[in-house]
Amino acid sequence: KSDLQGLQGSKLFFRGDGFKPETLATRYGSIVLECEIGGSPLPTIHWLKNGVRIVQGSSRYIRDDEASYEDHRIGGNSMFRLSSTRSRLFLDCLDDTDEAQYTCVAENALQRKSRKTFLRVENPDIFMYNDVHKCTGKRSKRGEPARIYMWTVSRIEFENNKVQLFCRAEGTPKPTISWYHNDNPIQDDDNYKIADNGDLIIRDITWMENMGSYTCVADNILGMDTTEAFLYPTPREDEFGFPV
Repeated sequence: KSDLQGLQGSKLFFRGDGFKPETLATRYGSIVLECEIGGSPLPTIHWLKNGVRIVQGSSRYIRDDEASYEDHRIGGNSMFRLSSTRSRLFLDCLDDTDEAQYTCVAENALQRKSRKTFLRVENPDIFMYNDVHKCTGKRSKRGEPARIYMWTVSRIEFENNKVQLFCRAEGTPKPTISWYHNDNPIQDDDNYKIADNGDLIIRDITWMENMGSYTCVADNILGMDTTEAFLYPTPREDEFGFPV
């Protein structure tokens, strides 16, 4: 049995050192909480503040973060679905209302795991007028730069299957999403589709045509953000680890 077969259906595993029990931040400052999870089937990530789900993204619909465009079996072929997903929670212009316990929740069809940290907001040694003025102005204007909050970092899948690469962004105005494969722009066609939530759907993948780096670009009039995903199509193997 090959190493790849052993990873299939491997549930969930956090990557990195994880959260500290307490995270310190400065009033009027900004902080980004981040976590990464690997597993099969592919995991999604969402965040809780004091146990209440935080809705990210322009749509404000939780179901968009859980949208799946993959089938467990495509044309009778089983799927590998080993994926690594990363998520960021952006907290800006911090004040007392942001001091809370934040939980990164990762889940797939087999398992649910979480990590927690308590965010403590402290007064800076010296209040800077520019920081206070920046936050006052930010709260009064209607707009946020485009920022990607959940994306696929890597994906291994059997050839001839369909895959979904995450790219979920937030911002006001709503960001536009563009994808590139090895720096070449991707357009909707028989093989590629960019979903309404920003994800890239690739049909009938092959090692020759689809292996490589995929760049997601989120853009609005106030800013741009990019992330990278790597897709590795792999041949199917029999019980002895030989390609079939």
